[in-house]
Amino acid sequence: MQQYFTDEILKEGSEYIFTKEQAHHARDVVRLDHETVRLVDCEGTGWFGECEKRGNDFIAVIREKDPRINEAGIEITLAMALVRREKFELILQKAAELGATRIVPFESSRCIVHAKSEKADKQQKRYESIVLSAAEQCKRNRIPEICPVIPFAKLNEYKSDVSLAAYENASKESKHISDFDLKESVTVVIGPEGGFSDEEMEQLVFYGYEPVTLGSRILRAETAAIYACAVIAEVSEK
Repeated sequence: MQQYFTDEILKEGSEYIFTKEQAHHARDVVRLDHETVRLVDCEGTGWFGECEKRGNDFIAVIREKDPRINEAGIEITLAMALVRREKFELILQKAAELGATRIVPFESSRCIVHAKSEKADKQQKRYESIVLSAAEQCKRNRIPEICPVIPFAKLNEYKSDVSLAAYENASKESKHISDFDLKESVTVVIGPEGGFSDEEMEQLVFYGYEPVTLGSRILRAETAAIYACAVIAEVSEK
């Protein structure tokens, strides 16, 4: 079943006119016709509707509400250091699928990729398209927020009830993500390919982030991000 997000408020019996992009996808790509689709309105409520072509428009007649809330039990913020484009886009996709509420890209000293102001708008639209597609694919009730790229020093502004920083040099006594009581919100910070410098880790601890281990093996940055989101989602939904 296909899903689409809408900025409108829907109700039983109402009709939703697909946007140009949605109509193209529904009509020409997946070729829907008189099939049930799931629509999520601006309040995050899911609805089932039957889609059909009507003149030049593609519409869905809303039948009933979907009672399911396909979200993690808590607010999940993934603060992710900039990595190579293909890896970062994979992280965006998988974080969205795993329930991340907000994704905060940041630059740190060992990033080999740096934000370019002249490409910021284009890049932001690309990121938003990726998480939108992922949220629709896995039938979420909300689209993750993608923040503009921030400098490392501003990570202090994105803490949650529980604030964690994955550290490859964490001691054997360091906690795992699953050791924490995750209730309302959590932020997890993942470094770039080269990891964090000692000074950066000290700064994160000063901000109030607790170093955590992701296991005995050193993970690639993209693997670490996906793993962390998966563990948080699993713990929060128990």
